[in-house]
Amino acid sequence: PRRPEQDESEDEAEGHEAEEEGSPDELIDRDLVLGILQRSGLALEGMPDVIRQDRGMVTVAVRQDPQALAFAAEEFRADREFAMEAVQRCGLVLRCVADALREDGEFCNEAVLKDGLALQFASPALRSDADLVLEAMRQNWKAIDFAGEELLDDAAFMLEAIKISWRALAYAGEDLCGERELVQAAARQSPTALAHAQRHLLGDRALIAEAISTSWQALQFATYQLRNDRALVVEALRQNGLALQSASEDLQADRPLVLDAVRQNGMALEFAADALRGDREMVLEAVRNNGSAMQYASKALRGDSAFVREAIRVDGMVVEFASAALRADFDLMKEAVAMDWRAVDFAAPTIRDDPGLLA
Repeated sequence: PRRPEQDESEDEAEGHEAEEEGSPDELIDRDLVLGILQRSGLALEGMPDVIRQDRGMVTVAVRQDPQALAFAAEEFRADREFAMEAVQRCGLVLRCVADALREDGEFCNEAVLKDGLALQFASPALRSDADLVLEAMRQNWKAIDFAGEELLDDAAFMLEAIKISWRALAYAGEDLCGERELVQAAARQSPTALAHAQRHLLGDRALIAEAISTSWQALQFATYQLRNDRALVVEALRQNGLALQSASEDLQADRPLVLDAVRQNGMALEFAADALRGDREMVLEAVRNNGSAMQYASKALRGDSAFVREAIRVDGMVVEFASAALRADFDLMKEAVAMDWRAVDFAAPTIRDDPGLLA
């Protein structure tokens, strides 16, 4: 048998050990922890359970950073009122609340009002709720990424989504991309929407004409037949000569039409038929609008001394695009430098350092 004093000593030791194991709170400097959480709520992640289960401590952490809720005890993530305060400050906190809250329409609506992309954390049923998805899109159109598949095949929903952002058309079901009303609504916001339209709509003259009236860039999406429609192309060129790039080959060779294009934007010369890029009057008109258009003149014109001199009198810097032989011609380069001293940079190395060029 053990001696009485030995029994008493061992019982005392066991009791002290149990006290330490059962009272970890006594080992925590709460003031220190409070200070840490006040500076960084996310520090809650590394705190012991007793802190993550403490409403006061968790409240401090979540008010400092709503996303700290992810590290709180489950009871707080399931507490509607507590979690609501966090979600109203940071919608993405929806990802860490209890499943029951992610199935709560009113709760999720609060989340997407703060951040549309919070929709991704709502329950599958709510991601198929048209009203909730549209609300999320009003905050961030990209929320449509998380919409239920059935909504993407719903014409009424997609029309409302497109009114929020034409980009929504890219998510529409294949059949809906052939719906004129939807494509028209999207194209009214941006001609780029036509990239998602079915081919039969790209041949719809009235639709394309309306789109071109809004932006000349719509012409690029039209069928070849419409890109050969002179009236449509003229309207596009009226806005920007660069629309010539999308015109049919026949119209790119139409001299009067191309002349109008380069007068509107000299750089349109790049898209003119080869024969017109060798047309002296055409190139000079382009150069008058933009000297850099000289680079698109035919090789023959860029090597023609008389023509290059004529172009230099419009803009001395066009000598940059003259043939190598002409850029080595002292007299021609002197004319260019007289028009714009910076043209000296384009003189051939053999004459570039000749002081006479700048005299």
